[in-house]
Amino acid sequence: MGQDETVLSMATAAARDAMQRAGITADQISDIRVGVNTHLRWPSLATMVQHELGIEDGTASDISAGCSAYIFCVDSIYQKMMTEWLLEGKKSYALAIGVDALSLITDWTDRGTCVLFGDGAGATVIGPVESGGILATTTRAQGKYGDLLYLTPYIKPMLEDSDKMVFRERHGTNEPLIYMEGRKVFPVAVRSMMADIKTVIEKYNRISGESLTLGDIEYVIPHQANHRIVSAVADGLKLPMEQVYSEGVVKYGNNSAASIPIGYVEQIGKRPGALEVDVAFGAGFASGAILRRNPALITESSRAV
Repeated sequence: MGQDETVLSMATAAARDAMQRAGITADQISDIRVGVNTHLRWPSLATMVQHELGIEDGTASDISAGCSAYIFCVDSIYQKMMTEWLLEGKKSYALAIGVDALSLITDWTDRGTCVLFGDGAGATVIGPVESGGILATTTRAQGKYGDLLYLTPYIKPMLEDSDKMVFRERHGTNEPLIYMEGRKVFPVAVRSMMADIKTVIEKYNRISGESLTLGDIEYVIPHQANHRIVSAVADGLKLPMEQVYSEGVVKYGNNSAASIPIGYVEQIGKRPGALEVDVAFGAGFASGAILRRNPALITESSRAV
């Protein structure tokens, strides 16, 4: 993140780019979900993005689900839009944004974290499509592992002594900061991502009556946590690395909620019609996956991922 950039400016720029690519204008957007873990204030970042884009009305909210926040955004939008379509016949467009500035909360003396993380933003327009589209989504959380990866507290009582009304002094500490026990996170992350991929395929099969298997998946875009996790997921699924996106972690580091939509930008148009899975895992041990089919042909008028 540059000196003149903010989480808001990155999210807004990504959203504008996605809308331009999709050929969608602000008045067509009825819903905004922003996956973010480093917007430590209110009102929500989503409402700020809404204002910056000149969107007058609609739904806008943030989702904090660690590095899986973008997938949680897509899941929320997808379920809402499908319900509106089935019950009301309403078809509209929404923005799913993943953005984080982990440089703001990184302890630069901790070699276990400071070498991994980066800043970034990515966005997608979700709505009716002529071909391809989202087939199924799944999300979950395993809160029992929450103490292995978290942000240290940043809200503290202002009063040192409530009887004497003595206020706590501020010393300009760098809190909050990321804390992670990497060795313990690794095996759970790999198991969870593999399980979520299988779950989203099974979910689609139940809904559609089809019999897809892992062998039908042509490409996987995993959260770019680190190269060891990405490689371990590929090995566990018996997929060659050329079928698994891994360039993001090399180029940009771990961008948290932004890594999957950034992967879309890197991969757009490379596999028309391909069956693909996106999968992520993050703090709170929140995780999830998206099963989707690429458009038959990427054009300037394509409406969604």
